[in-house]
Amino acid sequence: MIYSEIKDCKKILPKKGCILGLDIGTKKIGVAICDDSQKIATPKKIIKRQSNAKDFATLLSIIQENDIVALVLGFPLKMDGSESLMSNFVMRFAINLEKFLHDLKIEDLVLIVFDERLSSYEARSMRVTKSAKNKDYDDISASLILENFINCLHEGKN
Repeated sequence: MIYSEIKDCKKILPKKGCILGLDIGTKKIGVAICDDSQKIATPKKIIKRQSNAKDFATLLSIIQENDIVALVLGFPLKMDGSESLMSNFVMRFAINLEKFLHDLKIEDLVLIVFDERLSSYEARSMRVTKSAKNKDYDDISASLILENFINCLHEGKN
């Protein structure tokens, strides 16, 4: 099952364990990971897209190496909250990833699509030097998506 509501995530997400954040694009996937206490998100890598099968295998390797309990996929909504072509692309990716994991009998992993509005813009604006402006920022975007998710998850907790 793919979740999109924070209130639902709070009910089913383990309180401890690493979460993987993904910024899904047509050419690259930005990857970030948080610590076991689900407090700090860190950029991890950028996967150059090849095919769903190869990309899913790469993600599976990361999931297994880091004992991941959940995946947060950035869900690109328009500024008015409506969905876009890219939203549909990410949802198809999430559905296909869920099927891939299910076929491997990996059913305890929580998949979440999370509003990522402005994360790419924010990541680009963090690149301040001239030489850094032309570099990829997808892993930073993934980290920002994950950080925003973690903040929402812990809102109201002391």
